[in-house]
Amino acid sequence: MSYKLIALDIDGTIRSDEYPLSHRTRQAVSRAREAGALITLATGRTFKSALRQSADLDIITPIASFQGAHVADPLTGEVLWHMPLTQEMTRAAMDAIRPYGMDVMGYRDNAVFVSDITEWSEGYGKRNDVEIKAVGDLGDYSLDSMTRLVVRGDDDAIERLEAELKERFASTDLYITRSLSYFCEILHPDGGKDKALNWLCESNGIQREETIAFGNGYNDVQMLEWAGYSVAIGGAVPQVLEVADTVAPPIEEDGAAQVIEGLLDRGLIG
Repeated sequence: MSYKLIALDIDGTIRSDEYPLSHRTRQAVSRAREAGALITLATGRTFKSALRQSADLDIITPIASFQGAHVADPLTGEVLWHMPLTQEMTRAAMDAIRPYGMDVMGYRDNAVFVSDITEWSEGYGKRNDVEIKAVGDLGDYSLDSMTRLVVRGDDDAIERLEAELKERFASTDLYITRSLSYFCEILHPDGGKDKALNWLCESNGIQREETIAFGNGYNDVQMLEWAGYSVAIGGAVPQVLEVADTVAPPIEEDGAAQVIEGLLDRGLIG
């Protein structure tokens, strides 16, 4: 059996602030594509932000962004699969979050909705190339079709919030995860990275067992559990290390590229 789909998380997996996307990773991805594999990204970034990396890797396969709740063609921008929160889901989540008094961001299209624009949210918009819109009390705003909600707070508070939300809502009610230690993210229960990859596989006649996924963070756990072969990057959070089939060297040693090269040399990709 050979692997026909390779899914790469971006931040903390193939790049970081200290280690940008390397030539070796580009070369490994190019070799895998030439061997016949589909290459995709599965990221918590917005679609527009993820496009920078897909272009650097010459990716033409639809990419999964917003933690997997959104799949779109990186060349045309056409949205192929989207699993936004319903208005009822969003209101239930907002009711649970409100007592914590934390900042909440709602994502729809290429805009981020906040109650008030702060120095932090303004900087976030510039870094991620998204429009920040202040709408007063976000809980009273039209909350239909939000792709996700993101709550920002200090690490301990976010950990407590995540635990309470997971206790309050079943996994069939909401998908709750963390991309960063200070972000708690809330999505449609069918909106994770694993669901996006499943859709991609069904659309391309690929079996689950023929997939490889690379990740490092809390939000990669379900994807790695789902994939046929799962790779944690060195330095990943403990939850990722627990579920991964293998652990690659860290970013600074081009861990993802090393694994892809090894599988290519054994004829296991394509």
